[in-house]
Amino acid sequence: MSTAFRSMGLSIIQIGLPSFVESLAGSLTSYGIIIGIFSVTQSILQYPYAALSDKLGRRKVVLFGMFVYLLGTFLCFTAQDVIQLTIYRAIQGAGAYTSILQAVIGDIYKKDQHSKGMGYYSLYMNVGFFLGFIIGGFVASFFGFRSIFLISGFLIIFSIVFIFFTLKDDNKTEKSENQDKNMEFNITNIKILLKERQYIFTLILNSMRWFLFGFITAYLIWVLQDNVKGFGLDEFTSSYLMLVVMAIYVVFIFIASKLLNRYGPRKLMMVGQIIVMLFGIPFFFGDFVMNLPVFLIVVSFLAIGIALFDPAGITLLLEVIEDIQPKLKGSGIGFNNAIGLFCGAIAPMIMSPLGEIEILFPFYVVFGLMIVSLTITKFLVDKKF
Repeated sequence: MSTAFRSMGLSIIQIGLPSFVESLAGSLTSYGIIIGIFSVTQSILQYPYAALSDKLGRRKVVLFGMFVYLLGTFLCFTAQDVIQLTIYRAIQGAGAYTSILQAVIGDIYKKDQHSKGMGYYSLYMNVGFFLGFIIGGFVASFFGFRSIFLISGFLIIFSIVFIFFTLKDDNKTEKSENQDKNMEFNITNIKILLKERQYIFTLILNSMRWFLFGFITAYLIWVLQDNVKGFGLDEFTSSYLMLVVMAIYVVFIFIASKLLNRYGPRKLMMVGQIIVMLFGIPFFFGDFVMNLPVFLIVVSFLAIGIALFDPAGITLLLEVIEDIQPKLKGSGIGFNNAIGLFCGAIAPMIMSPLGEIEILFPFYVVFGLMIVSLTITKFLVDKKF
């Protein structure tokens, strides 16, 4: 429930944020910084929060993180200029408690039921995200764009109350000597993995995927709502159009998970990359693609291609690590996520200034990334995967 409330708050903010930034005389560049700074502080503090929860207990640390997030959220509501909003978003991101919620799932469910627990986690996260798009458009349109942070704040208050009364145990994790030794050799494990070319190629591919996910949703919302270079839609309309695109994405994530066993991650990644490239071509014909129905059709096919790329990327990573050294899964996945979070955080900061030059320029970059990605997958990733 806390995960659902958090995801709902995030998507509510995404829908109303472009109008909020423009009301503060902000530009697309400042919008990208405001999006990115939240992810930067969040990515930096994910591990310290999680490690601290091992020592002090989940309940205390997750409540502290929620209070920091709540403080940043209500400060954003009061922001009077772009600089204030940027600082307050950094504070909001500093309440990086998502890793602790995942750790709580690991505490509650036994080892053989972890997949079930994470399945519930993923389900509620996506349900919250979808509901946020529905609610966000309504809230921003009828109550004003500032209210997005107010509503998000109230959702976090519900989460705090929920966690306070339901998470009774302190959930402290007692570390054994073997666990401490494993922690000491994490850097050594990463060095072992980085000596393997297949791991490096997979790391690059997944970093591109994180970079793409880091900006694409927020940028699409800006294009739909921008009155000068975009389509000038209101928050209510843009939220429902984004809901359709996200629904297509989720459906094909499910389809991709079924196809992975039959075709393998390498082939499925290539199919996804080719789809993104093919439907990236219309962006080079500006007048044609800037017709709203055409734009939505093209973006929907981009969502399909990216959806095939998404689960295939993480599956390829697991198979490569399994092939190198199965005992290094934790280090290998953790290092991949750390690099990925960083790429996702800087993506909107890089892509938004490019969008200032030309509204479709970021889509040209997506096209270029897919060419590089397809080349690596086709010629450098081992065919056995």
